[in-house]
Amino acid sequence: MFVPAFGAQPSMNCSTFPHVFRAIWSANASYEGHRARHSADVTAGPNLLHLVLLVCALPCARYTLSEMRHRPLPRGRLAAPALLAMACALVFLLFHLSSQRPLWIFIAALAAGLAIGALRGFTLHLQVDHMFDKVRLPRARGSFLVALALVAAVLLEIGGSFAGPAGLPFRLIAPEIAAACAGMLTGRAMAIAMRWRGAPHVDLHRL
Repeated sequence: MFVPAFGAQPSMNCSTFPHVFRAIWSANASYEGHRARHSADVTAGPNLLHLVLLVCALPCARYTLSEMRHRPLPRGRLAAPALLAMACALVFLLFHLSSQRPLWIFIAALAAGLAIGALRGFTLHLQVDHMFDKVRLPRARGSFLVALALVAAVLLEIGGSFAGPAGLPFRLIAPEIAAACAGMLTGRAMAIAMRWRGAPHVDLHRL
């Protein structure tokens, strides 16, 4: 009988292939399950980020309410709603990424909001007191409605976290709503800031 010089090679049994494929499938399923559990851990249930959203969204609505009441506002107060809204948008970006949805959806909503807000800011009637560095917006009601929409997005996210899997559809649309609102408030504030220096002087203390 002929014996190979380097020893006999192990024979392959065809019955072992199903076991190999089954092991590979099991390992892949285990990895996918681990990734899904990790993603769910980031967004499942109420957490500290929801408190951050409330702390930012509620003062944002409060500041825009002052605009709607036609009160003279200092420059910093005018920028406050935009900054608070962008802080909310950054938190919502974390939720959006953790849900493994495409990033371009969030960016598109933010860009659309910036365009709409800038258009509104460039067409808005301004009364600027250059001596005291204050402005009044006689017909500014839209910013308060946008801030309310931002608060609604926060409530959708928080309510959906309490509802569990049933609240997932509401949580999926909340980041895009928040991004659009943050874009509108930011674009509007930037447009007003660009128009500030060239606006005619109005003595707001005599009005």
